Amino acid sequence: MKPRFVVALLALVVLVAGLSAPAQAGEPEAVIHAFNDRLLDVMKTGQKLGFKGRVEKLRPAVAAAYDMAAMTRATLGTAAAKMPPEDAARLAEAYTRFSVATYAAQFDDWNGERFEVGEARASTQGAVIVPSTIVPKEGDPVAIDYLLREDQGRWRVVDVYYQGTVSQVAVRRSEFLSIYRAKGLEGLIATLDAQTSAQGGN
Repeated sequence: MKPRFVVALLALVVLVAGLSAPAQAGEPEAVIHAFNDRLLDVMKTGQKLGFKGRVEKLRPAVAAAYDMAAMTRATLGTAAAKMPPEDAARLAEAYTRFSVATYAAQFDDWNGERFEVGEARASTQGAVIVPSTIVPKEGDPVAIDYLLREDQGRWRVVDVYYQGTVSQVAVRRSEFLSIYRAKGLEGLIATLDAQTSAQGGN
């Protein structure tokens, strides 16, 4: 993992590679643990896989763990409610490509990090928060809390809180809305796609 991994945690929804006891299937913690297994594997084999290989292994894991459509709607707020379903889907796909590429660029190797996942606790409107900690081989641990909501029997991540306070959705809302208002939907998608392409050069 590159030294700048903490910045990446602020940039997108980052899950952790937990080593605690596995949760029962269907529980919110199980969503985190399933992604953790894939992320840790990618980190440990990152150099052998290369960027494209990491993307291929992470894409289905991100799609399964995150409700990217809900997160994309949340970043645009009322603007998303006025968007035709097909446009909302295109934007969510672009955001997913960007998120997966950022994971692949940042989590490209393993330097002895240890990851821990706590028990879920109730949040508002039926959601739950799964606390976690990234413990590097050297340096201070980083606390990450994940907000999950159940939809049609599936728990999926809808927001992330860095150090327990900084909301990823709130950070993205500020960035996305400014681009959307200035350049429209096509401009926002083009910006995300450009940033996605740039990740492969890191």
